[in-house]
Amino acid sequence: MTKTYLVDVAKYQPESLASYARAGAKAAIVQVSVAKSIVAPKARAQVKSAKANGLVVMGYFYACFGNSVSEAEAEARFAVSQAEAAGIPAGSFLGVDWESQDNNTSGGPRSNTSAILAAMDVIKKAGYKPLLYSSASLMRTKIDTARVIDKYGTCLWVASYPYSGATYSPDFRYFPSMKGVAIWQFTDNWKGLSVDGNVGFISFEPARVNVLKVKKAHWQAQKGVFVLGQALKLHKSPHVSSPAIAKLKKGDSVVYDATLQGPLRLWIRQPREKGYGYMVAKDRYGHFLGKMITK
Repeated sequence: MTKTYLVDVAKYQPESLASYARAGAKAAIVQVSVAKSIVAPKARAQVKSAKANGLVVMGYFYACFGNSVSEAEAEARFAVSQAEAAGIPAGSFLGVDWESQDNNTSGGPRSNTSAILAAMDVIKKAGYKPLLYSSASLMRTKIDTARVIDKYGTCLWVASYPYSGATYSPDFRYFPSMKGVAIWQFTDNWKGLSVDGNVGFISFEPARVNVLKVKKAHWQAQKGVFVLGQALKLHKSPHVSSPAIAKLKKGDSVVYDATLQGPLRLWIRQPREKGYGYMVAKDRYGHFLGKMITK
């Protein structure tokens, strides 16, 4: 069985992941968000550092949805947006971190699992590969892992270790013996580096994503005003990873002269003194992010 050492990082770890790469890690799972509105402050820097140090980069979000399907979907949509913003490639793994701290785990396995699967479905639809993180005890008592595995295969990221403190290699006497284990988190202090240590049993390279091709996608001349329904960025080019010219708030309006239906999003084009600015008007889920008033 091929084994890969991975670290998972959040705001508690440094922006540079170089020390983990030197210690033998081959991949990093970076926290991108918490719930449905909190951005992980170090995500972009940690993703950039992971790439610079030759680590396969993945992401996860800290869930607070309990057994609410609607909240699970909202949190997952926000996580997807933050994974994209942080630079995690499409086709990479994006995990749902469902645990007892700050999360209502009082629901039964059926309702808990339905909410978890709803979040994983959003991740899958967005072009990422879902993972589910939790402790071995919650996996066994509060989640129907058979349902999860039946839908997403070997996708469980399981925490199971008997003690805290510097640990240099996994003690397989404490391996979580259950089906579907893709990653085992075996310590919270790998090699004394104050970072969670994991061992993985599958390939973590990003999968190729088949993006729907839009035939002859061209800008269509259309004048109007777009009133923002939420805070949005005005980009230098029609790509969500493109640098921002400005950050506008809910209620602001943008005058546009053309629209473009891309493979995933509807874009508008704002004429500027020097060139153009570009903004997403409809997201990848088909939801308008404001009101378009055509002239």
